[in-house]
Amino acid sequence: MNKVTGNEENQTVVKVFFAWQEKKEGQWLRKMSNDGWHLDRVGFLHYRFKKGEPKDTIYQFDFKPVRRKELDDYITIFEDAGWEYVSRFGNWYYFRTEAKEGYSPEIYTDNASKLKKYKSLLVVLTVITIPQIYFFVMMLTRFKNVPPYSLPVTLLYALILCLLVYAIVRISLIIKRIKQDIRE
Repeated sequence: MNKVTGNEENQTVVKVFFAWQEKKEGQWLRKMSNDGWHLDRVGFLHYRFKKGEPKDTIYQFDFKPVRRKELDDYITIFEDAGWEYVSRFGNWYYFRTEAKEGYSPEIYTDNASKLKKYKSLLVVLTVITIPQIYFFVMMLTRFKNVPPYSLPVTLLYALILCLLVYAIVRISLIIKRIKQDIRE
């Protein structure tokens, strides 16, 4: 899905990326910057861009629950390391820096920090998913006489639940790979 709306100065693109697709999302945002469209804001299923001079820009993301009073310090840590804070969506923070030839910067250069990031994400996904499984089972077992619209709702709920479980599996595999890298 790739719906674009906007004008000559701004555009909003509807596009879906998942937590395990950070590299793909970063590459897409880099291509947009190379085309002169620089990320301005991230929202639910959409990205807002501002037109500017084409620049080769690296985008990186961090997932971290940050309290409002700690937000300035959190962003300052990345700014001190050469990253510009761009936007936030939920607990995902978007940063960018200008690309340098022969060097591909990352916001986390050590596997221990990457592991902490993904473990935090896994906890949030698990906390969201477990009650949903319970409610789904209750919905299937408790309601015998249901209105006709409930089948599409049930199927949609099942699809969302499958996506959450799939996300847990994908993030768990990323964690496993990082742990193997640490051991080597």
